[in-house]
Amino acid sequence: MALLEALAFADDGNEENVIRASERVARLIQIFDGIDGAEELERRARNAADDAKQRARLTTLRGRRGNPSLRAWVAEMKPIYKKFTGKNARISVDVRGQPCGPFWRFLEAASRPLAIDAETLASGVRDQMRAGVKRRALQK
Repeated sequence: MALLEALAFADDGNEENVIRASERVARLIQIFDGIDGAEELERRARNAADDAKQRARLTTLRGRRGNPSLRAWVAEMKPIYKKFTGKNARISVDVRGQPCGPFWRFLEAASRPLAIDAETLASGVRDQMRAGVKRRALQK
C-alpha cells in the first residue's frame, strides 16, 4: 500500500490513475507471456516435425513397397514349385503385360484358399520377380 500512496502523491494525488497504469502493465506482461508461449510452441512444433521425419525415415520400408506378406508368401512358394516341377520359378508375361505361365497358374491355385484376389497376387509377383532381377544384376 505504501508504494501505491507514494506513486499517487508523486504526480497529482490520484490513486485511480496509478491503478489503471498498473493494470495496463499487467496486461502488457500477459501479452509478452503469450508471445513467449507462442514462440515456445512454434519451436516445439518444428522439433516435433523434425523428429517425425527422422522416425519415418527409420521405420518406413525403403525400395520395394508392395505387400511384404505377399512377397514373403511368393518367395516361400518358389522352392515348393521347384520341388514339384524340377524347374525354377519364372513368370511369363503376355502381350498385355499380365503374368501367365506355369508358375503363375501354380500361384493362382495355391492362393485360392487364402482368398488372395488376382490383382493383388499379380502385384506381389511383379514385386517379387523385380527383386530377384535386381539381386541377380547386383551379383554380376
